[in-house]
This record gives sequence, structure tokens and C-alpha cells, in this order.
Amino acid sequence: MKPIAIERHRAGQARRKRQGVYLRERVRLAVIAKYAALTLAGIMLFRAGQARALTERGCAAVGGEGFTLLLPAFYFLISRAVRDLIEDAQNENCKNRRT
Repeated sequence: MKPIAIERHRAGQARRKRQGVYLRERVRLAVIAKYAALTLAGIMLFRAGQARALTERGCAAVGGEGFTLLLPAFYFLISRAVRDLIEDAQNENCKNRRT
């Protein structure tokens, strides 16, 4: 990480200088492709579930198949929780080794 440069504009007013970090540098293309694929999979699963439910129910009501549209959000939340759990377990192991 670059150090933050401070510019002086007027007496007593300091401002941060722009770092020049663009969105393309922060977000990898593979991550964008993964969430786009999850979104498409959620839409396809929703359509398949909706067609199946229509044949079983006989009406176009939306039930549990609506949750497939939230597939990218579920993936993000669950993967973040698992990653944090693993990190906490590793940190706990490191603390136990020191004492």
C-alpha cells in the first residue's frame, strides 16, 4: 500500500492526495465472471422451478423458487462466513501455540 500524500491548500487545511486506484485494479475479472455465472444460474434455476411449480400447482404463484434469484448473495455470505471461521480457527491455534 502506498503512503498517503498530504497536500496543503490553505492555511491549516490538509487534504489527502488521490491514490489513483481504479475499480479495474481492485476487482479481478475472474470474480466478476464468477458472480455473473451465479446470477445466470440463479435465473435459469428460477425459470425451471417456476415451470415445475406451475405444472404442480396449476397457477403462476411464486414460492420457494424465488430464493434461487438470491444465489449470488447467498454464495457471498456463506463463503465470507466460512472464510472468517477458518481464519478465526487459525488465529486461535496460533494463540494457543504461543502460550
